[in-house]
Amino acid sequence: MENDDVERWADHKLCGYLSAVLAVPEDASISPNSLCRIAGDPPNIYFVAHQNDAVLYPIGKPEAPVSTAAPPSVKKRWSRLGMVHGSISVVHLLHALVAHKCLRTVARISKISRREGEVEGCNREIRAVVLVDVYLPKALWSGWQFPRSSSTAAALFKHLRCSYWLLDSCLSRGFFLAADSHDDYDGIWNVTDCHVLGCRRHCSAPDNPKKKKPFELQEIFKSLPCVTKKVDCDRSRVNPADSSCESGIWVLSDDILINILTALRPIDLVKISLTCHHLRYLAASIMPCMKLKLYPHQQAAVEWMLQRERESKVLQHPLYMDFITEDGFDFSINTVSGEIISGTVPTIRDFRGGMFCDEPGLGKTITALSLILKTQGTLAESPDGVQVIWCMHDGKQRCGYYEVSADTITKGSVSKINNIVVQKARRGQLSLDELTPKKICSGNASNSPRPLCSAGQILESTDSCSNKRIKFCESACSPLASLTVRCTRSWSNVKRNLLDVYEEPTPTSRKCSKNRKHPSKSFTRKRDKETLTDNIEYNETWVQCDACSKWRKLADSAANASTAWFCSMNSDPLYQSCNVPEESWDYRESITYLPGFHAKGSSGGQEENVSFFISVLKEHYTLITTETKKALTWLAKLSPDKLGEMETIGLVSPIVGTSLFDTRLTRDYHKIFQAFGLIKRIEKGAMRWYYPRSLVNLAFDLDSLRIALCEPLDSFRLYLSSATLIVVPSNLVDHWNTQIERHVRPGQLRVYVWGDQKKKPSAHNLAWDYDVVITTFNRLSAEWGPRKRSVLMQIHWLRVMFDEGHTLGSSLNLTNKLQLAVSLTATSRWLLTGTPTPNTPNSQLSYLQPMLKFLKEEAYGQHQKSWEAGILRPFEAEMEEGRLRLLQLLNRCMISARKIDLKAIPPCIKRVTFLDFSEEHAKSYNELVETVRRNILMADWNDPSHVESLLNPKQWKLRTATMKNVRLSCCVAGHVRVTDAGEDIQETMDILVEDALDPMSQEYALIKYNLLYGGNCSRCSEWCRLPVITPCRHFLCLDCVALDSERCTFPGCGNSYEMQSPEALARPENPNPKWPVPKDLIELQPSYKQDDWNPDWQSTSSSKVTYLVHRLKELQETNKMIGYSSDKKEVMSNEPTFSSNRSYFNTSPDHEASPESRNVWSHTPLEKVIIFSQFLEHIHIIEQQLSIAGIQFVGMYSPMHSCNKMKSLATFQHDANCMALLMDGSAALGLDLSFVTHVYLMEPIWDRSMEEQVISRAHRMGAARPIHVETLAMNGTIEEQMLKFLQDGDECRRLLKEELGTNDFDGTRSFRTLHDFAESNYLAHLSFVRTNSRI
Repeated sequence: MENDDVERWADHKLCGYLSAVLAVPEDASISPNSLCRIAGDPPNIYFVAHQNDAVLYPIGKPEAPVSTAAPPSVKKRWSRLGMVHGSISVVHLLHALVAHKCLRTVARISKISRREGEVEGCNREIRAVVLVDVYLPKALWSGWQFPRSSSTAAALFKHLRCSYWLLDSCLSRGFFLAADSHDDYDGIWNVTDCHVLGCRRHCSAPDNPKKKKPFELQEIFKSLPCVTKKVDCDRSRVNPADSSCESGIWVLSDDILINILTALRPIDLVKISLTCHHLRYLAASIMPCMKLKLYPHQQAAVEWMLQRERESKVLQHPLYMDFITEDGFDFSINTVSGEIISGTVPTIRDFRGGMFCDEPGLGKTITALSLILKTQGTLAESPDGVQVIWCMHDGKQRCGYYEVSADTITKGSVSKINNIVVQKARRGQLSLDELTPKKICSGNASNSPRPLCSAGQILESTDSCSNKRIKFCESACSPLASLTVRCTRSWSNVKRNLLDVYEEPTPTSRKCSKNRKHPSKSFTRKRDKETLTDNIEYNETWVQCDACSKWRKLADSAANASTAWFCSMNSDPLYQSCNVPEESWDYRESITYLPGFHAKGSSGGQEENVSFFISVLKEHYTLITTETKKALTWLAKLSPDKLGEMETIGLVSPIVGTSLFDTRLTRDYHKIFQAFGLIKRIEKGAMRWYYPRSLVNLAFDLDSLRIALCEPLDSFRLYLSSATLIVVPSNLVDHWNTQIERHVRPGQLRVYVWGDQKKKPSAHNLAWDYDVVITTFNRLSAEWGPRKRSVLMQIHWLRVMFDEGHTLGSSLNLTNKLQLAVSLTATSRWLLTGTPTPNTPNSQLSYLQPMLKFLKEEAYGQHQKSWEAGILRPFEAEMEEGRLRLLQLLNRCMISARKIDLKAIPPCIKRVTFLDFSEEHAKSYNELVETVRRNILMADWNDPSHVESLLNPKQWKLRTATMKNVRLSCCVAGHVRVTDAGEDIQETMDILVEDALDPMSQEYALIKYNLLYGGNCSRCSEWCRLPVITPCRHFLCLDCVALDSERCTFPGCGNSYEMQSPEALARPENPNPKWPVPKDLIELQPSYKQDDWNPDWQSTSSSKVTYLVHRLKELQETNKMIGYSSDKKEVMSNEPTFSSNRSYFNTSPDHEASPESRNVWSHTPLEKVIIFSQFLEHIHIIEQQLSIAGIQFVGMYSPMHSCNKMKSLATFQHDANCMALLMDGSAALGLDLSFVTHVYLMEPIWDRSMEEQVISRAHRMGAARPIHVETLAMNGTIEEQMLKFLQDGDECRRLLKEELGTNDFDGTRSFRTLHDFAESNYLAHLSFVRTNSRI
């Protein structure tokens, strides 16, 4: 564009500037401070100087950075990152925005620089700094947004600055400094790809390949500061107010004060800490009611967690940047979406809680229990804008609850309330106009059923109806209302005991609404006792329990209708439990009052009846469907005459939907009608509705029903609780129970365990009767449902803790447990995990987002698009801004203590042992390798584009299964049976006969036999199960035939194959062949049909198990040297006394127990071993061989029942003869096995976080001796490749990028992950192994 006079831009304001570094041609003559303009056609964009039309190019090649012919998917990825034609250069960004009339620019050359140190006479590189002023329309302050290319604008504005005073100063001196550098020369000659002077957003973080890898998640986690460094060590003391006082608390030493404070209860400790600064300082380090003292890193973690729970700071939104115009107007721009906000800077409120990610084995459970004890008795904070209703529970507690509705949530006053209800706010809400009969007929009415109105006639609530409801709420607050008969419960709850004429029970009613000041749920029934005494009237007050829905008779009539009521509040000791049956009611007495009915002759629409109908509708909220709405509309529109039929002949049930429905069948609306107090009977094949028989002078209150149907039914009750909900994997329930029993003072914590099979508890009991509620992830999944309101969702918890919380991110899909986890209401939320993401070379950042969603993190957790655009995509593109945003987020909400920083834990000694195969095991492995390699070779000679090749990305499922079998075959021998190959082999023989092979010759019989049963290679004499027959009738193994694709490799033969070019080879199974293939050789091979590979652990041995048994026998000898008899059982302590200055025992089997050291040996614990395998078949063969060797062991693996697992664990801990524990991944979490000294990993583990979890069962707090970890791998196998890959993932990542960049398979699915790509490479490099009988 041309540079117009700025004064002509009256509708634009200067909003910022940047300095771009451009390349200047050698022959160009440009002077500083000269104007220039942006020009060119995409993708060749440049600046042109006004002085002499000299061209200034972006640094690099003047041609396009990336071809404009890029596929649409690539262009979409560019646009998401704010790139233009694949470039992040501000030159391209500016041109795109100016071309779309999004902004205007003024550019001038502020500095010219020549590279120093170049040889005279040679071309010297010249660069220019171009200062670009950016102008935006004034309409911005009226809501203007970028009309197009908003992501491009966001990318540009990241580089803009608003330091106008610095700009004027620099221009007056003739130079311009980099934003973050004091040396403008270095900034000019070390500019990044964005070409902005001083930018650090796009350059990769300093990367030393031998040290740190900045875009690896594990390195980012390790870079977080250790929380131990944040502990405040300031000292203080208590001084007397009067120096003449000789005695007082100030004379007590801190040790004595700490001993006193330690004995206090949590609530008393809090009160004492409020008296003075010194006592507060001492109380900070005390964990009340704990039997042990925390380590420094645990104390620091508790302090950090308490601080996170107490403070909820308001923070500036991390995705918005602040700008100011030259004349002082403020605005902000979202650096991801390009959204513009003028005036107030967008903010977010930090959540309470975080991610507690100490490495496994550092006592996270103890730290979490200490936090719970520190705040025991603290009630959860109710949201702003709700009214808490307080009541007494068990006569000793002041308990509270509140109710929220969709309106409250919409207004933002309850920001953290479960928003599931919002989605269904209007279910069951009808229109008052539609429910009121247009004409009341008094004529004869037919008894035949009539169709109902359509669902389309049911309208939403009107304003007039809402206003009417508000008036009723006001009337409910009057003193008169509190004296009226009170009932909001379904009469169907008491029909079994009150009215024997009721024919069938109805479901238990749910709790009613308490959003009115005086909602009533009790009622008083008058009885005329003329048969007993003359003219004496008795009143009986009945109230319904909010938990069990049973009706209780109150002797004192003192129920408070404005609060919740439970059986435990009953003054009658015989009925203080929800387990006690309801009291009986004399059903022969007349009913002069019934909820939902009004006295004949009086007006309807009574408030108590409205409340009753609302409670019933809420109770049956999930039953309100289109069909139910039709039935309710029919009932509400009945005329008085039709309503009167229910008192005499009965009213015929309505037809719902079509006449195909049998009205005698139970429908959902039947339950609601019965809850209203109506009676259902089937007479002469027709269903009719009646009033109760004992009803006296009462009529159904249709006016109240109509009003109730117009009310929103989405409000729900939340019980305020001081309890902590802990969600754990099923196998860790006993671990948490054990830790509480072992380390917490008895009786201090009230614990409730809601396991996978336990009966559902009541919400108020969970909220008010316990300090800790432990449940499982399985229970969480089972409790979720789209039309289900779980008990866990009815409580406002003080805090929610997810142990092994990384399981929330184990699936990137929206799982049931994640949906319920997000729907929980809690003041604080915590994730406890030692491994936030899988520790693999392809660790995906996406695993973090579900965890942030659970934590209610406003910027990224609750906005998927902000997460993807702000962190995920920039991080995956290795852009520094993505890494910095991630670090900023994690520094705020995550802590992680590491074992390497703690001196109190003994070392972990790791080594990898490569083993050779036994002869039988090698044969099994080679057989499977041969099958895999033959598939790959015969698929157009290792062509990955062949649709049937295991190397084809589309075959990832089959490849994964094959990989598992190959890995398992390194551990256990197996077999592949060849079936139904006769016809294919005969076709091969027929082709050979056509090529002059005599069918009657001995050679014919030998070839056929070898094809059927295998034979030796003609070249190397190695036996092979599936040999390759060449057109020249030589048998070759896969290694020999693969040496040359054009001719036979048999010595002296050299027969050439018939080669087929890629052009002629193209066909549906391989539309894009890579190279020529030997057509006649491939077509000659029979197609073997094979069964799946099956492990044969029952009848074979394993090379690894043989080595393992040998090592365990050595450890057995060590145990004997310690002094234990192999046939003597002794209970040992698995909690050795911990000392930070301990010495480590030498437990080598070569160490002789001298008489002088016998006393030391007698106190040395036994050598205990963990044996880990990911394969059940491998575990079985280990069990078999250990039994044969006489080595006692126990197992903890799936599919063992949890009870059997706990028995195995107890045996391993306390039985001196039990030496080994066999476990798989299901038992690798949470166990404290600090007495174990050796860990054997029976195969390499792809996920290093899983490996760390296994090792941390032994290498943890409380370990007294070094831990020896040995990983077993087979020489020359896929396991050896896997270990090399894990040790050097950088090269494989580079190969993966190249593969993705060159993937031109038409319609072929690219490799999903680095692991997926690695599997393909493993299979491509499979090789046979040679036998060796030695260990």
